[in-house]
Amino acid sequence: MRRWKGITIHHSLSHDVSTHEIDRWHKGRGWREIGYHFVIRKNGDIEPGRSLEDVGAHHLGKNSENIGICLTGNLNEKEPTQKQMLSVVALTRGLRTKFEILSDNSIVRHHEKCPGEYFPWDFFMREVNIEW
Repeated sequence: MRRWKGITIHHSLSHDVSTHEIDRWHKGRGWREIGYHFVIRKNGDIEPGRSLEDVGAHHLGKNSENIGICLTGNLNEKEPTQKQMLSVVALTRGLRTKFEILSDNSIVRHHEKCPGEYFPWDFFMREVNIEW
């Protein structure tokens, strides 16, 4: 099993779309498949993307060490749903435990504007780290 060192959080900058749709977008860019390992829909459903056995294609310079999680929606315009937040916290906690991702600074934004200005980063980090 691959040794992951961190997790990168993204948003899709789109409406609520399926993993299949994002996979189609990424293949349109010439990628072999979706770049994210997980997609979290507005209703809180967690859809698998790229296999956790494979390097992602979502965070230049960190693809080989970080798991990619993408929340659907444009989080520069609107907050994620409560169900998305519950899912991203639970998924992140579970991945940290499974892969022993222990460092607090191992969970990162894709960049300063992603996952969007309405993503409650401080709340998210408090919730993810509550058991650490």
